[in-house]
Amino acid sequence: MARRIRWQILIASVSSILVLGLISYLALTTTAIARPLSGGVYVEGLLALPQSLNPLVSNPAQDQTSADLQTLLFDGLMRTGPDGLAEPALAQSWPEVSEDGTVYTFALRQNVVWHDGTPFTADDVVFTMRAVQSPAFTGNPATAELWRNVLIDKVDDYTVRVTLTSPAAPFLNLATFPIVPSHILDAVPPQEWSTVSFSREPIGTGPYQMNEVTSEYILLEANPTYYEDRPFIDSIEFRFFNSYQEATAALVRGEINSLGFLSTNEQYRVTPPPGNARPEVLLDTYTILTFNLRDDLLVDEQLRQALATGLDKDVLIEQTLDNRVSRIDTPILPGWWVANPELSWYEADQQAAADALDALGYAVGNDGVRVRGESALEFLLITDDVPERVAVAQEISRQWGEIGIRVEIEQFASATLQQRLQERDFVLALHGWQRLGPDPDVTFAQWHSSNAETGFNYAGLEDEQIDEALLNGRRDRQIPARLSSYTAFQERWVELVPSITLYQQRYAYTVPADLGGLSFAQVANAPTELALPQLLFGREDRLRNTAQWFLNSEREIRGDLR
Repeated sequence: MARRIRWQILIASVSSILVLGLISYLALTTTAIARPLSGGVYVEGLLALPQSLNPLVSNPAQDQTSADLQTLLFDGLMRTGPDGLAEPALAQSWPEVSEDGTVYTFALRQNVVWHDGTPFTADDVVFTMRAVQSPAFTGNPATAELWRNVLIDKVDDYTVRVTLTSPAAPFLNLATFPIVPSHILDAVPPQEWSTVSFSREPIGTGPYQMNEVTSEYILLEANPTYYEDRPFIDSIEFRFFNSYQEATAALVRGEINSLGFLSTNEQYRVTPPPGNARPEVLLDTYTILTFNLRDDLLVDEQLRQALATGLDKDVLIEQTLDNRVSRIDTPILPGWWVANPELSWYEADQQAAADALDALGYAVGNDGVRVRGESALEFLLITDDVPERVAVAQEISRQWGEIGIRVEIEQFASATLQQRLQERDFVLALHGWQRLGPDPDVTFAQWHSSNAETGFNYAGLEDEQIDEALLNGRRDRQIPARLSSYTAFQERWVELVPSITLYQQRYAYTVPADLGGLSFAQVANAPTELALPQLLFGREDRLRNTAQWFLNSEREIRGDLR
């Protein structure tokens, strides 16, 4: 009897322990959160040394490494938020804007110091923007185009007034340009901007500051006086390699813990090492098949619609790029806040395309090429010598060949292709757009008729409805009005088919699996999942919120556990 009682007590005790353990586990896993702790070193591999860390001379399109570092070292008046809309940075709050939308008054933060301890003031903003207006400025050309046409005034030590010549909705997104210190550069002649020590070891206001610079690596340390609190990660190190193969080998050996590359890169096929994750995010770049609307055949809208119907983008992406890119159907990027996911492109149907060509009078000849009178459906497609694009061009030729359209391909070096586009010397061109930024106003340069002869409107599109929508999108500052304008633009663009947008690149970013605070992916929960609809505005944008990243954490119980 006593033995039975002892066994019952033992069983009850064990059961109680198990129940208590289960309750504790559930409490920890359902009500505990990771509380970031300071510490750790983040090490990323890069393929190129920075050319100049001075934003006044560094063009991010040609100097990606410098753009990466500038993101950590400097701040602008505004910064780009996760949704692509501007938000205050060195500006204390949103600027006051005049009723006509031409005068912006910025109140500046008064608790900011440069990495050398000097207070940040309006003098730094005025110097920077006037330097951008200088002919000596060789940085971001999009920034120069806007800032050269504005008036900049210092109201007081912590207030700056900017006057535009006309309303410009994308202005705040261009006010993200890095502010540089006037107390260091004001006395430096512009012709020496690229040679002074500041270009190698700059002083900024950003979350990280320079610690050590060599030809093999650059070490940054957390800014202890950062106005938005000291970053959690103590140090960020960038190591330089001669190739992605070398960098990947270093990743596998554990010498670095991060590496990023385009999803079209061959290194994409390499499985991330244990302890690492590889989130992907869309990049503000895409590849497009541009029609020259000045061509006697391509001026026909119905023919262009038939061409669109006869090209299966999904098959193209699968056959040539192994589904490592994302389909895109208009020049408005998925991830931009104005994108319309409900918009329908032409359903791929070769029989329907062939029927449409028949209706237009293009009959298949003895050689398999369609002819109408003296006009044969034969086109020369030019592209650059990037293997990815050559393969895409060949797939376009194959698909259209099946419906009686002959496409010959000619390859050039990238610089030659760009020259042919600028001279409008092409019939079909396969090329890309890079670094489009967070604001859809970039489509004005690409598709407004004012840019048809000398600007970036290579297709030569001239349409009143397109012009009106793009102009309204540029002038209106209110989000609902801009959204309406760009919706109208997309709908009309699809109707006209002035070109065929094909696919958008992804950026694959191998990082430590325990890295927290990333703005574009929940790494621990979805290590390989595409983080839609997030969008990187330049590859350096992956570093936009490094002050919130953390490698160390502890679990903190929150909520009522009763």
